[in-house]
This record gives sequence, C-alpha cells and structure tokens, in this order.
Amino acid sequence: MRRLSLRAAAWAGVLGLTLVTLAAWQYWRFSVGTLDQTLLAEARVLSDQIAEVDGRLDIALPLELRTRLDTDESYYAIFDATGQRLDGSAPHPPDGAPIPGRRTRAGYREAMTPGPRGTTVVVGRSLDSIRRDVRRLAISLLGASLIVILLALPLTVWLRRQLGQSIAQIDETARALTLGQPARLDTARIDDEFAGVARVLNQAFDGLEGALARERQLTSDVSHELRTPVATLVAETDWALGASRTADEYRRSLMVCGRQARRMKELTESLLTLARIEAGTLATRRKPVDLRTLAEDVVKDLMPLASERGVTIAVQGEATTLGDPVQLRILVSNLVSNAVRYNRRDGDVLIRIGSLERHVSLDVEDTGPGLNQEQAERVFSRFWRADPSRSARDGGIGLGLAISKAVVTAHGGTIVCRPVEPQGTAFSVNLPDGSGAC
Repeated sequence: MRRLSLRAAAWAGVLGLTLVTLAAWQYWRFSVGTLDQTLLAEARVLSDQIAEVDGRLDIALPLELRTRLDTDESYYAIFDATGQRLDGSAPHPPDGAPIPGRRTRAGYREAMTPGPRGTTVVVGRSLDSIRRDVRRLAISLLGASLIVILLALPLTVWLRRQLGQSIAQIDETARALTLGQPARLDTARIDDEFAGVARVLNQAFDGLEGALARERQLTSDVSHELRTPVATLVAETDWALGASRTADEYRRSLMVCGRQARRMKELTESLLTLARIEAGTLATRRKPVDLRTLAEDVVKDLMPLASERGVTIAVQGEATTLGDPVQLRILVSNLVSNAVRYNRRDGDVLIRIGSLERHVSLDVEDTGPGLNQEQAERVFSRFWRADPSRSARDGGIGLGLAISKAVVTAHGGTIVCRPVEPQGTAFSVNLPDGSGAC
C-alpha cells in the first residue's frame, strides 16, 4: 500500500507536468496567433500610408501612429527593394523572409507586408509579455499540481491505515467509472466516512471542468465577434491596394480600417471583461449611457448590411441607463444585426426605447419568419440555432445572443424573446436606469 501511494504521487506529478506543458503551449499558440493578427493589421495600415508622388515615395505617417508603434516594446520600419530602411526603427531588413509573412527574431514577433514600388513594411513587438504570462500560468499550474500531490500522499496513507475496506470500495468505484464520467465518484457507493471526501473531489473536478469550459468558450466568443471587423479590414486593404486610388479614397478606406480596428479592440476588451464577470472576478464599470445615441450609432454601422438586404431600420424613443458603454453596444449590435440578418427581404426592424419606473426598456422587433415559443425559450443557449443551415450561410455560430444575455445579466436586467403576430420576432430588454437599487 505504501508503494502504491508513492507510485500514485509520482503519476500525479507526471500528469501535472504534462498538463502544465500542454496548457502553457496552447496559451502560447493562442497568444502568438492573436499577436500575429494584430501585427499584420498594423503593417497593412502602415502600407496604406505609403504613396507614390511624381515618381517618388511619399511616407506621411501620423505622429500618433509613429508614437504608438515605436516604443520600448515595439517597432516598425519601411524598407525599399534593396533592403535600405526608409523610415522607422526596425533593426533588421526582411532578408528573404516570405512577404507577406510572420517570423520571430531576437525575442520579437514580426509581421511583414508589401507596399508600393517593392517596399516592405515590417512591424515588430516584443514577446516578453507573452513569455511572462506563460511563466505565470506554468508556475500557477505547477503550484496547484504540487498542492494536489502533497495532499494526495498523506490522505492516501491515512486512508490506508484507518479504513482499508473503504479504500477498496473507492478503488472499486473508481474502476467502474465510465468514459462518460471520467472524474466523478458515486457517493452512494462509498461509506459515510468517505462521503465528504468524495463530494470534495467531485466539486474540485467540477470547478476544473468549468474553468476549462470557460476558456474554450472565450476562444470561441473572440473568434465569432472579431470575424466581421477582420473581414472588413481585409476587404478594405485589398480594395485600397488593388489599384491606384485618389487621396480621398485612401482617406475613406483608412477611416473604415481605423474604425474596425477600434471595434476589434473594444470587442476584445469587452469579451475578456465578460469572461471575468461570468467568473465573478470583475465588476461591471458603469456610467450614464444614452440608449438612443448608442442605437443610432449601431444603425449607422449596420446600414451597409441592411441596404444590401433591403431592410429598413427605425429608432423610436429615448432613455438613459447606467452601464458599461462597450458591453451595451455589443448588446444592441447583436440584437439589431440578428434582426437584419434573419429578416425577410425588404423587411423592417423597429428599435423602441422607453422609460419605466426605475427601469428602461429596449425592444428590437423584426418582420422575419419568426420563432415558435419553444425556439424563443432556447434562443439564448450557446451555439443553439433555429436554422443551422441558414446560420452557416450568414456566418453565425450561435454565440451572439448568449453574449447579449450575459451583458444584460451583468447589468442586473432581463432579456426575453417572444414571437410577434402575424410574423416576426421581438427581443425585449429591461435594464435598471441607475436611479437606485432594483
């Protein structure tokens, strides 16, 4: 039995090290992949700043852009076709690296993209912060593994000495666990002396499973919410680089790219905040928000999509609530974009805003095919879609309404979905107005 205890502790150590290694590797891949997307977007923005005037290159980078990209942690440079640096502070030319492409050099992650007349734009950022995060993650997981090992060894010894028969029952129960329940103990089959231990172990497994599920969910949410602005950035840069444009056209394109880049930043910060709120580790930051102004801004952003589908959007009423502006924008944008995407051709979307006693209301109603009562009750479930084939064509993965409900819940409000007669769907949001406790 003593040898078995030592062997179990050794296996727990090996498993802990394996999990730590896999978790750190996955976090590193995800963080570097996210950094690559950011660097490529910044490199393309820089490339758009290079113009050819009277046979020569004109590089006119805004001071704000230079200051943001040229820091102790990051750099940029523009090289000509011979590898000579024309602007910026990047220490190395591309040196035959694939263009466009990414690489790691001297502790920095670099993204490269082509510019006019054979120029190459390089943007780099230090990997030190990611390495620090990976080290902190690894140390935390190693500490947790060590604690588990230190607790498991004396617990096993004590159990061997005091209740050998109950240990046999736990061993029997553990061996009988199916693949569908890989980390759960059946407390009904364990003696009373070990019932508390079994419950604690099951709670620990539940907590670990929940943490991993939230991590996976965060990755899915980020991919879902960033898809549209990334696609817009790619389309705008492809359009701008596809042919010679006038200064006004370049300016318009850069404004679109800048707006989408800011949108991606807001979405990323908001999703991270939502994940922390769901975990109970961060309170929502609140300030007065004019819902009519916010709704009108969202309508402006979605007008190209609505025009393409012939959908008319109207906003009625006004009210002010106390909430997080970024999260509330995600809420309204998700509801209105859904109403446009799943509407009929030449349909209507009505956004009604109003004030109730110590509450404000926001209703988004469309004239689409609508949902039945059962579907309306399930619509906020993660990944659930009423029509999977139609959602796939529209690019949705069933997370927008789940995120919307998380925002409303974090603000102490309620959201419901209901069918509209004779045809259509309405989402009704009820939020505190901030005048007092709900």
